[in-house]
Amino acid sequence: MLSKLIKLINKANVNVFITLRRIALLSLYLFVPAASQAQHPDHAATRIRMGGSGSALGTLQLLADAFKKIHPQANFVIVPSLGSGGGLKALQAGAIDLAVISRPLKDSERGPGVMATEYARTPVVFAVAMTANLSAITTPELVSIYAGELKTWADGRQLRPVLRPDDESDTEIVRSMSPAMSQAVTAAHARQGMITALTDKANAESLETIPGALGTTTLAQIISEKRGLRPLALDGVGPSLANLADGKYRHYKTFYTVSGPWTPPSAHQFAAFVRSASGRDILEKNGHWVVPPK
Repeated sequence: MLSKLIKLINKANVNVFITLRRIALLSLYLFVPAASQAQHPDHAATRIRMGGSGSALGTLQLLADAFKKIHPQANFVIVPSLGSGGGLKALQAGAIDLAVISRPLKDSERGPGVMATEYARTPVVFAVAMTANLSAITTPELVSIYAGELKTWADGRQLRPVLRPDDESDTEIVRSMSPAMSQAVTAAHARQGMITALTDKANAESLETIPGALGTTTLAQIISEKRGLRPLALDGVGPSLANLADGKYRHYKTFYTVSGPWTPPSAHQFAAFVRSASGRDILEKNGHWVVPPK
């Protein structure tokens, strides 16, 4: 009976989250119609509305603050909890001016005037709270954890894996580590009573506050949001930008700015600032590796 109740609660949480995200997107569509920018270009020129991948938003705010010092007339609105897919839908509807995503565009998301430009990469890391006595982990240990075979830490505390939804890029990256890891992730998602964080923000908060928690996040989110989390070395390799750059650390997210047919010049100007020398300095200080131009 208890297991059925837990399953129903988990399903309800997912449904509530999906409903809330749809309401948020609908609110954007209703109150900020696409045609408004075309009809009132002067009014929209100083307002830059952005949203998308939660793991990018902390640094995006820092970049916006720096841009505003140079262009005081800029007025930023950063919409939380849209995710990459939600950000693209809002962009396509003209509800935001610039989307920030952590995966390549799908064929169904391409269209006239839609342009995605890579601006940085950040290591995807396994992390624990700063209070945990752990600095490294191995893939075989992770397989055992996700498969449910290893249930306690060395000090006897309960081990609590924090999962992401199966269609999230974090989950895809973890699955790609090895066939055994992919099978373990499938087993974890099938087990009752598992913790699933539906947004990047909820995920980071779960890792910080749930005793014995372990899960994935990004180096960029940890640094830019000043999270109380420790990124773990994986199989003896630390998730540093140097190790990412030379290929020693192989797990990362790629961030893109995406503009659309309604994107005003001010938003294009901000996207260019993100890729400028000043923007690169902010990115590198906040856990991003910028691919050198060819």
